[in-house]
Amino acid sequence: MTTAVITEEAPAGAKHISHALIDIGIIVLFSAIGYGIETGASSAGIFSVGDLGSGLLGVMGGLIGVLFVTKRRSLSFADLGFKRPERLWTVPVWVIGIFLVYAVAQAAVPAALSLVFEFPAPDFSKYDSVYRNLPLALMLLVVLPLTASIPEEMIYRGFLMDRLSKIFGKGTSGTVLTVGVQALIFGAVHFQWGVGGILITAIMGLIWGTAFILSGRNLWIVILAHSFGHIVFIILLYLSPPGAR
Repeated sequence: MTTAVITEEAPAGAKHISHALIDIGIIVLFSAIGYGIETGASSAGIFSVGDLGSGLLGVMGGLIGVLFVTKRRSLSFADLGFKRPERLWTVPVWVIGIFLVYAVAQAAVPAALSLVFEFPAPDFSKYDSVYRNLPLALMLLVVLPLTASIPEEMIYRGFLMDRLSKIFGKGTSGTVLTVGVQALIFGAVHFQWGVGGILITAIMGLIWGTAFILSGRNLWIVILAHSFGHIVFIILLYLSPPGAR
């Protein structure tokens, strides 16, 4: 299994930092435009993506921004992390390992925090309609990887972590900051799930971001792990009554 070695590196130059900040700003702008169109159209009664699709246009806007910046900077998909794993047999090991670590962490961290203060559970009420609804569950099994797993990994791991690395550097301290900051941002954009949802998605961002670094910045591995997580999530939504989640 290939793992990345983190070496100390000189701080990024001012030009690289400014370019990285501009690129991040472009993604924020595209995402905001997408989310604004979604909420504005819904409020005006023009169209609605519904509760299950809430935030979809914001994600798609961010993805369009990533593609725009990648083209503008004369970069390739390989620069985002789309590269063939050196050993294909390790991919299932990575995917299952990432998911198991997340499963333990998303249960253990809230439980530990609840010893200090009352911790709200994530608000998954918008998924109540999935319970015992086989056609909807099957549709989500196909749609979520395409509208969430792939674009979110491209935005937050492939793009954002690369730009944050240009700001913080690729040494040990810079990598820790890169993983931590993208995880906080990833958690914050899931505000619709409430405080509990922000925490568990921030935990997910930490684990997926760390895995992205350790796998040699291979985006396929974290996309597959993200998709596997969605499959498990949908199965639980289908089997568990809303009040039991």
